[in-house]
Amino acid sequence: MELAKTVFWDAEHYGKFSSLIRDYLSQSEKTAYLYNQFPSESSLISQAKEKLNQFSHRETTYKVLKNQLSRLDLNPKQIENLEKFKLSNSVTITTGHQLNLLTGPLYFFHKILQVLKCCEEMNQKHPEWNFIPVFWMATEDHDFDEINHFYFQNRKFVWNRNEKGAVGKLDLEGISTVFEHFFAQLPNSQNADSLKSLIENSYLNASNLTEATQKLVHQLFGEMGLLMIDGDDKDLKQLMVPAFQEDLLKNTAFDLVEKTNEKLTENNYPLQVHPREINLFYLGDGTIRERIVWENERFKVLNSNIQFTEEEILSELNSNPEKFSPNVILRPLYQETVLPNICYIGGSGEIAYWLQLKAFFDAQNVLFPILSVRNSLLFLKKKQHSKLEKLDISYEELFLPLYELVNRNIQHHSEVKVDFKSYENQLEKIFDELETKAVQTDISFSKMVLAQRTKQLKGLEKMKKRLLKAEKRKQSERVERIEKLYAEIFPNGNLQERIQNFSEFWLEYGTQFTEEIYSEIQPIEFHFTIKTLP
Repeated sequence: MELAKTVFWDAEHYGKFSSLIRDYLSQSEKTAYLYNQFPSESSLISQAKEKLNQFSHRETTYKVLKNQLSRLDLNPKQIENLEKFKLSNSVTITTGHQLNLLTGPLYFFHKILQVLKCCEEMNQKHPEWNFIPVFWMATEDHDFDEINHFYFQNRKFVWNRNEKGAVGKLDLEGISTVFEHFFAQLPNSQNADSLKSLIENSYLNASNLTEATQKLVHQLFGEMGLLMIDGDDKDLKQLMVPAFQEDLLKNTAFDLVEKTNEKLTENNYPLQVHPREINLFYLGDGTIRERIVWENERFKVLNSNIQFTEEEILSELNSNPEKFSPNVILRPLYQETVLPNICYIGGSGEIAYWLQLKAFFDAQNVLFPILSVRNSLLFLKKKQHSKLEKLDISYEELFLPLYELVNRNIQHHSEVKVDFKSYENQLEKIFDELETKAVQTDISFSKMVLAQRTKQLKGLEKMKKRLLKAEKRKQSERVERIEKLYAEIFPNGNLQERIQNFSEFWLEYGTQFTEEIYSEIQPIEFHFTIKTLP
């Protein structure tokens, strides 16, 4: 069997999404109330027109962007996009991500490159508009254990800290040790040197994790014009004071998202997020990011002695909005308030929780963005592609559970061909005839026939398993090769893009790896792509 070098699967063929995402991508009527417009070239244009009639914070956001990017030596395309941001015909296409160490899993690249390619193609086709790619850095996230590591050649590199609070503010104490151990694993090569340079110019030359991530992303994607924005900013949060105040006093998000969740549950859709009565955290002295709750006629900050009366917390909000941090429910509203954004590109889990929010957006008079499920990609090296062909494993079979893949392959290559299904059908036919006669005699004979049917079919299944077990012993080398290849392609039993770090491919391909991803990305439609690298 000869495998294609590249194969595309659509959402239906891919088959690994939740029922909600499957119905969304098929534009089922059951999900129509959950979004504004479905991704397409024409909907991006109509969304742009609608957004620009509403957006009123361009000057403030431009000043913030310019200030945040001032520490970087911007590339010409970044400078061009930053200046275009000021123009009244400019909109953004955005993705966001946590500040994962060394970008974390590969899909970090997939999301950003899809944003870049979508903007590039739309700018070429519609020069009357400016489509600007933006990466929203999740600097206020506080789940350090989710971001403090990356995998390289099946080894986990971990930055161990016992810190709380917004991760973006973390200083980089101890991070040099992590990368010393990582550098020790790298070969002497030009690509290894360029990888070291990326790290030295970011993590080893920054004061905190936000700055380090910004510098790394700039080196990786700056030439393509990507702009990075940090929402942990007083001027940006000042724009959110009315929405934050409403959340504190009226719990609007809680009420509306809960109503949507009830409808989703009625349709047996899984719920990705659950709102709270108050969807804000309080950022203290930089070491805490704790939930705000209403208890005993007071606004209290959990796990602290901080508390406010209603008058005090509103005064604090207006004086120090930077101390209030939105959770997963309010963050999308924040992004869409401060950016002239028309489309958000994210993973299926992200899109699922965005779909829970439209009613809340409508109540806030903020246009709900187009939601595009990011592409998924699986990259095979030449040797892996060759092994698949030699083992006679198709791409479809590769996505079976490992035990089923092995069983099918072993049976297919067995010298002893036993059609157990045929024997099972024959047995069923025999016992069907016997049962017809049994009902004409007495009940004891009928019961005996039923018991023998069960016994004989179980015996046949037992023989099938025994033969398969014998074949596995006989073809043990083939089994071992399949299991080893499967472990390479699906590290820790997961999709490659959810575990492996870009550094493994960078060592072999350098910047060409980024180009390979970019070339395969479908900017608006979902595709799962399997690509054999040259």
